[in-house]
Amino acid sequence: MNTGEIIESLGTALQAIGWVFLPLILLPFIYIFFPNIKALQTIVKAIIRTIDSLSYAMGEVVKWLLPILVLTVAFTVFALSIFGQSWTKLFESADYLHATVIMLGAAATLLAGQHVRVDVFHTRMSAKARALVDFIGFYALLAPVCLIILWNSESFVGFAWRIFEGSSEADGIRGEFLLKTLIPIFAVMMILQGLAITLRAAMCLRGQTRPERPPHTPQFFAPQELEH
Repeated sequence: MNTGEIIESLGTALQAIGWVFLPLILLPFIYIFFPNIKALQTIVKAIIRTIDSLSYAMGEVVKWLLPILVLTVAFTVFALSIFGQSWTKLFESADYLHATVIMLGAAATLLAGQHVRVDVFHTRMSAKARALVDFIGFYALLAPVCLIILWNSESFVGFAWRIFEGSSEADGIRGEFLLKTLIPIFAVMMILQGLAITLRAAMCLRGQTRPERPPHTPQFFAPQELEH
């Protein structure tokens, strides 16, 4: 079996795994109707803690790429403007670092509630109203968009891996296929973190206590006086 066949088989396996876990997206709906089943409560809390911990850990890792990104850009600018020196790999590395921080840090940002909200009324709503908005928002916006990204990225990410796509520059970084792989990873992580938030919203709508949050992250769907 050659490399292309191995990569194609791996892609097929990952797609199959994705379809197997797709029903998890319906778990918040199930919980709304059966909130008092002890086994279901245990499973939901375990899922929330696992996803939150994963997103938080990923955010803690990728944040250290930010100072490296700043130093890389600063060094590139100084080298070019003062000494007239330019290195393609160093220049392109800034794009790699920037993409990695954005793609892998997006779920942690969602966990911390730091994505920009268009809804100016959200902060003034009651806890249950905010939970309902986030519950609907997951199924109407976040999950569909991320699933579309995931499915549409399969073909060109797979092709990039088959040819081990690299930079268009001869002396550039030969890792374009790795950069494109961040796209489906981003979609999966956003779906998972959105699922965790939606499960918390379902628990809030049913008047139940939610699992503890990771350190230094705000409480979701808490009364306004507890958030300040």
